[in-house]
Amino acid sequence: MTTAQATGVTFTYRGADHPSINDATITITPGTVTLLCGASGSGKTTALRLFNGLIPHFHDGDLTGSVTVDDIDVARVDLSELAHHCSTVFQNPRTQFYTTHVRQELAFGPENLGRDPQEICARIDEVAAELGIADLLESRVTQLSGGQMQRVACAVAMCNNTSLIVFDEPTANLSADVIDQLATLIARLKADGHTIIIAEHRLSFLSGIADRVYCFDKGNIALTATGEEFYVMPDEERKQLGLRSLVTVPMPQLPEPAGDGLEIDNLTFAYRHGNTVLNIGHLLFPAGKITALLGPCGSGKSTLARIICGLEKAKGASITLNGQKFTSRDAYLVMQDPTRQLFSDTVIDEVTLGATRVEKQHIDAHAILKELDLTDHESDHPQALSGGQRQRLVIVTALAANKKVYIFDEPTSGVGYKHLVAISQVMRKLADTGAVVIVITHDAELVTEAADHSVRLDQINAC
Repeated sequence: MTTAQATGVTFTYRGADHPSINDATITITPGTVTLLCGASGSGKTTALRLFNGLIPHFHDGDLTGSVTVDDIDVARVDLSELAHHCSTVFQNPRTQFYTTHVRQELAFGPENLGRDPQEICARIDEVAAELGIADLLESRVTQLSGGQMQRVACAVAMCNNTSLIVFDEPTANLSADVIDQLATLIARLKADGHTIIIAEHRLSFLSGIADRVYCFDKGNIALTATGEEFYVMPDEERKQLGLRSLVTVPMPQLPEPAGDGLEIDNLTFAYRHGNTVLNIGHLLFPAGKITALLGPCGSGKSTLARIICGLEKAKGASITLNGQKFTSRDAYLVMQDPTRQLFSDTVIDEVTLGATRVEKQHIDAHAILKELDLTDHESDHPQALSGGQRQRLVIVTALAANKKVYIFDEPTSGVGYKHLVAISQVMRKLADTGAVVIVITHDAELVTEAADHSVRLDQINAC
């Protein structure tokens, strides 16, 4: 008996010119971990949506073939019925939160599934301890960092305690130690008899855990392998498939920043009615260089970015750029969630959205989109892109921004090897203009590929 099965499935989203997944057959056996990998836009998330019922019940399009979960025809049952069999962790955790506080959020699913209240409370405490979020249970969801939201989203799915759990990029925005915790928990869920499907770009943490691997390329299954076969793949073959490293890449030790650039002195910041989260005596980001801003989830990295860009105000801070007074108008921020800064009706219009009429005459939007393989999507609506494609679009628009300071917040959370290298090249182009480039990341592969310097915020923050 198979827990889930997709047979000969082809799906084309409404309005799309070509299928997102083409004649795919995927067999998921009980108590196993199945990994779906491939470049952004290759069909991984679409495959997940087949099993959790979002296709065809939420996403319209042309579907052929059959999909079953626990012998239930997904196309013929309501999502409310399927929820008893399958839980999902989405790419963007903000899209799956329904309450104001973390503990309420963890209880929301099992309460609606009719679970016993004592069982719910015990499960919440167990999962919170496993994922290291016990200290967040009384926190407001809106005040969590991106990494904290990701962990809470994973906890929500695990509290539902369904037989099938589907993860879409669960390690996005997570630090290495939290990824290790997640790997341990997935292994435990597998040992307890749960069936797991994971779409991921970061692959090394599932070595020894994944039982089956399907690698997608432009909607087609390009490779099917056992976990043992996949994790001994030669590097050259891996890179040809556009995949990330199959072994853990350590965070490199880089020199501390030096020289002229963006200097921050005597900065303190606290959210309203909250504790002080930043207390920085001195911090330098050099011009013409790429500096990695590191630190655990919730250490204030994104908050610092928002302060630099004028989205939050800090007390008593002195911020200068090359010895002159700094204005936030000279800064450009690429946020963790790309959907929050996409506003145009087409991809190509997004590139020149903030430019004046005169500036637009000097911007080659076609060439800019080519930098990150988006020319085939010029006429598409930005929100119709995959998560990784939206991320690349927001990143590449920085080339048209003409700013002096660029901040990229987790820019590679949804991309494979090929586009990680391409994003590094985009950041290098910006740095070569003399700009300050700051990249907030947990991604050791990106830091190794791109960064000149690194700063650990938790080591200089006096809070």
